[in-house]
Amino acid sequence: MENSLNLGGGLTDEALIRGFLDGSADCFEELVRKHENQVFNLAYRVLGNRSDAADACQETFVLLLRKLHTFRGESSFSTWLYRVSLNVCRDHLRKQKKHPAPLPPPEEGPRPEDTLEAGVAFDPEAIFEQVETKDMVQSAIAQLPPRFKEVIYLHDIRGFNYAEVADILSVAIGTVKSRLNRARIRLAQELGDREP
Repeated sequence: MENSLNLGGGLTDEALIRGFLDGSADCFEELVRKHENQVFNLAYRVLGNRSDAADACQETFVLLLRKLHTFRGESSFSTWLYRVSLNVCRDHLRKQKKHPAPLPPPEEGPRPEDTLEAGVAFDPEAIFEQVETKDMVQSAIAQLPPRFKEVIYLHDIRGFNYAEVADILSVAIGTVKSRLNRARIRLAQELGDREP
């Protein structure tokens, strides 16, 4: 295989892995491009700040570069990558010997011009309430222990099913269900404590 490929066709993860293992650095770069946002977001949810998340994201892809030949395809690549990412985040937490819980920075809400272009009436109060609610939920998630953040992020935010989450976390499905239930209860308590 050539060292440079035309990747404009949207190759599958499996094809990119094969290409990288056959010597194409472009295939690895495309894997990183496809998955870096998800890896960063997972790290940010678990670690609680952008700097640590960026470090963990970089560590994940360096590790991936060294270990991609060990991927056996027994689960999807994204499941395997999430498992690698979580292990990097857990190592990072152990090294830090802390359980960070900083508030995430507020995200921008929809822009008025986007709302108007979509043909929907612009309602500043409704937009403010949406942004305020989103910030409150993100802040409450940041207060959860890492094992609860992980299941909330993987199941409720990313949409992985119980079996996929169990595979990523290397735990039983029953453990996932139990953690998710306890995480949701803690999250509800956190949100209840924040209501005026």
